[in-house]
Amino acid sequence: MKNKILVSTLLFLSIFTVSCAQKQQSAQQPIAGVASSYYKAGNVEKVKITTDQANIRTGCSNTNPVVQTSGKGSTFDVVSQVSDWFAVKLPNNQIGFVSSSQCKPIATENKSPQATPDTTGTSSPGATSQGSASVPAPGASTAPKTPASQTNSATLTDTEQQMLKLVNDARTQNGLTPLKVDMQLCNVARIKSQDMIDNNYFSHSSPKYGSPFDMMKSFGISFVQAGENIAGNKTVQNAQNALMNSPGHRKNILSPDFTHIGIGIRSGGPYGNMFTQEFVSKPQ
Repeated sequence: MKNKILVSTLLFLSIFTVSCAQKQQSAQQPIAGVASSYYKAGNVEKVKITTDQANIRTGCSNTNPVVQTSGKGSTFDVVSQVSDWFAVKLPNNQIGFVSSSQCKPIATENKSPQATPDTTGTSSPGATSQGSASVPAPGASTAPKTPASQTNSATLTDTEQQMLKLVNDARTQNGLTPLKVDMQLCNVARIKSQDMIDNNYFSHSSPKYGSPFDMMKSFGISFVQAGENIAGNKTVQNAQNALMNSPGHRKNILSPDFTHIGIGIRSGGPYGNMFTQEFVSKPQ
């Protein structure tokens, strides 16, 4: 009987010790990082002829009559896309159709002035916080707001340079062309990172600016395709490791379609730093 009591006591002490050790280790464990990715093809506004001679037809079929022929490098405004054909504007308000095999979508720089900056501050009126996500209050407008500020910097910070190198090293190692830095896109990325810190959320949808694509457009950035990676972590290397180990993030980083990148890193938030990578395809 005494032996059974002794065994039971030792077993209880062993379980209690392990449990305490696990609690102590958990208390010392830093908050784990987080990451999320997003991708979308933008609306095609222009196409450029890529063949020596393209046939612009009256309909979406090679059997339709040819309205006109156009040489390589010619550009057209796109009205709509029907399957593998683009409906394009022709002279005299005519509409013609060109096969996607004879042209490619291109991005045009937005030369129009940007929207008037919102000077109401960094918080979003009519929003309430629920956990780590900011949720609009009942009846509040969910429309994206105009840009709040510019970062007024023509160069990347040291940490942003570090992340850019890691991204382009990964692309080079996979036989891809390095991404070009777009400082206006960096401006968007920095403001997005700061917005997540200021408004206590972690999401691609900002209560203030809307989706990443709404935000890019409000800053006058044109694109054919776009993607966004966001992460919260203590260091650049750890953040990039987490992104590269996730299929969705890795796909954005290693997409052969993207041509430009904007990186925005801001200190603060529950993870130590907030990271935003904005990717766009801007073929000309």
